[in-house]
Amino acid sequence: MQTIKALINRYRLHNPQYDDLLKQFVESVATLYSMPCAFLAIAENDHFWYKAKAGVTIDRIDLANSFSHQVVTSNQSLLIEDTLNKPEHQNNHYVVNPPHIRFYAAVPFRLNGVAVGSFGLFDDAPRKGFQKELILLENLSQHLSECVELISNNLRTSEEHQLLNNSPAALIHWQVRPRLSTTFLSNNVGTLLGIAYPEDLGAFKLDEHIKENDLDAFLFSIKNHQQGALNCECDIRINRSSGQAHWFKMISRGVFENKTLVAIQGLLINNAEQKYLEKRILNTNERMSLLLEASGLGTSDWDIQNDNLRVNNRWCDILGLHPDSVDSSVLFWNQLVHPADKRRLSEIVQDNLRGHSEFMSFEYRIKHARGHWLWVETYGKVVTRDENGKPLRMAATHRDITEKKTAELQTERQRRLFSFINHAQNLFVAQRDIQQACEKIFPELLELADSDYGFIGRVLEEDGAPCLHIHAISDISWSSDSAKEYARFKEGNLRFTNLKNLFGHVVTSQAPVIANQPSKHRSSVGTPNGHPLLKRFLGLPISRDGQTVGMIGLANKLEDYTQADVDFLSPLTNTLAYLFKAVDVEQARYDAEKRLEYLAATDPLTSLMNRRAYFAQIDNISHSRNTEICIAIFDVDNFKHLNDTYGHPVGDICLVEISNAIRQLVRESDVIARLGGEEFGLYIDSQNQQFCQTLLDELRESIKKVVIETDKGPLTGISISIGATMVPSLANEYGVPHIEEHMKNADDALYIAKSEGKDCVRWFVTSQATENAHPNKKSIK
Repeated sequence: MQTIKALINRYRLHNPQYDDLLKQFVESVATLYSMPCAFLAIAENDHFWYKAKAGVTIDRIDLANSFSHQVVTSNQSLLIEDTLNKPEHQNNHYVVNPPHIRFYAAVPFRLNGVAVGSFGLFDDAPRKGFQKELILLENLSQHLSECVELISNNLRTSEEHQLLNNSPAALIHWQVRPRLSTTFLSNNVGTLLGIAYPEDLGAFKLDEHIKENDLDAFLFSIKNHQQGALNCECDIRINRSSGQAHWFKMISRGVFENKTLVAIQGLLINNAEQKYLEKRILNTNERMSLLLEASGLGTSDWDIQNDNLRVNNRWCDILGLHPDSVDSSVLFWNQLVHPADKRRLSEIVQDNLRGHSEFMSFEYRIKHARGHWLWVETYGKVVTRDENGKPLRMAATHRDITEKKTAELQTERQRRLFSFINHAQNLFVAQRDIQQACEKIFPELLELADSDYGFIGRVLEEDGAPCLHIHAISDISWSSDSAKEYARFKEGNLRFTNLKNLFGHVVTSQAPVIANQPSKHRSSVGTPNGHPLLKRFLGLPISRDGQTVGMIGLANKLEDYTQADVDFLSPLTNTLAYLFKAVDVEQARYDAEKRLEYLAATDPLTSLMNRRAYFAQIDNISHSRNTEICIAIFDVDNFKHLNDTYGHPVGDICLVEISNAIRQLVRESDVIARLGGEEFGLYIDSQNQQFCQTLLDELRESIKKVVIETDKGPLTGISISIGATMVPSLANEYGVPHIEEHMKNADDALYIAKSEGKDCVRWFVTSQATENAHPNKKSIK
């Protein structure tokens, strides 16, 4: 439904041309009813304004206080014979205050069936018996509404005539019977067509002013109407009085009664500029065609609604297609686009279709008729849209950039490869772990090689036969068995021992293997259960000094592997060869360092830890434990006598056997060392002194059972004396004595054990400290 505001605008109620007529009408109604006040009030926003009035002194009233509001909202007449008798109206602003309304009668004023105001009367005195007059008032309101509509139509017609007379179009009307004759010409015919306005319309013949070459087009339109055509259109030139010919487009419409043509209406539109532009466009198109042919550009013109894609011959030549074999649907062209580029190309086209971009420019691959891929550059845009912005037509140019793009890609791939190699070297230098380095570079290697999966392996020897130790591999968890293999790889323990297969042939032949049909290669033995289909395979040996020290395996490139791939990746295989050598050198250095560390920390006779290493480890333990620890020193009793009696070689054997006996009893968490001569140190990993006492007694008893065969008969009864101390927790202490102090305490306890008859265990107590400097300490060993 139309709103009141829309109707006010439509019927132009604010136009002053209404004022005199409506004022006279309202004043006449007031006189007719002998009323002091009559009005036509129109609702607008929050008030009513008086379009016409008689006896009313104000221009508008508030919506809330007006009786007219009730008339408009109810769309019914309102009669109040005495407002003071109506409680709902007694306190109304316009009852209490001027004009002191006592009598009120009003009916809806409707436009197009919608109440937009009220038409009525009021008086400051009450009146009765107005029911019949109210019906007449309703009729007068309807009559007033019709007058407004007539005025509105007259205003609109006048404007339309004025618009037509000032427009670049002229209207002409012909009657057909009894003959074709002009019955109407718009006033602007003379100025628009450049001819004199005729004094006699019936004698005016438009065909006499049409240029001779265009007369057939005019007569053809008239003939079509006579044969039943409703609408026709033609372009004609009018010979002006000045002697120049001017282009016009004539749009004509036949008027029929009972299927018989009775009249023709024609609209002549100034078409000179359009014709000029058409000529310019035609010339431009001709020049553009020549330029396109010279530039080697392909072109396409896509009728989007009808899915009709027209292309020029050059675009067909670029793709090796015959023009007659080209399908006009977009689907045909989409299937030629490289799978890896389809999604991005679609996104770019859709962005332009939606108006998100002014134009589109994209480089992508498209399939040549012979099967290879071309790189092309497409530049285009939507050139036509409907009134709602929906795309109707898209034009584009296409250029073969294969040579340039191939060179760019090759340069970029080389740059990425050398960056990749540098990354691999840096990773190895930083981590000293060839598997971690290979794992981190492996995804980038697959991307560079355009391959789905593969591996990097180093040739090692296992059980006298070569095998491949895998340093990087794609996730091969294709089945439960392969998942176990992949788990072994993650632990660094995956090896391929069977080299009688396709990738093994790379190692045994020491040459690259290019297999674009793997199943037909002489070394192919198939793939494991669950393995994805092997479409293409490339194996690259990693060689150093004429020997294959590893290999790279790559599989399932979208296109065939070629010698170019081998050449491209050769810098990587050379780098890996030197990295593998670096691994061997690093491992040898590591083994040598470990050997030196072992020799520096080991007693050569007993293979036990030596004094320096022992002190360092005990010091570290004592400061890292939050509990007490036990340190013991034991000494072979009467060892000087043993050496003097049996000789030093037997003494050395004795020390070795004692070391072996100790090893049998102590635990892995305990630490045993030869401190020098016949003296040994022992750290017991326990804070329980009773447990330590038991262990030390077991040591003494086990050594007593040692028997050594000598030239002078069996050597038995070897005994040891032991001094021990419990060391307090040093982990959270500050400024405590160094571990040597605690070793000295154990040594003092050993002295007590020696002085009390040997072959016993004694614990350090503080009261013994004064005896530590006993002058005969060494002599009693």
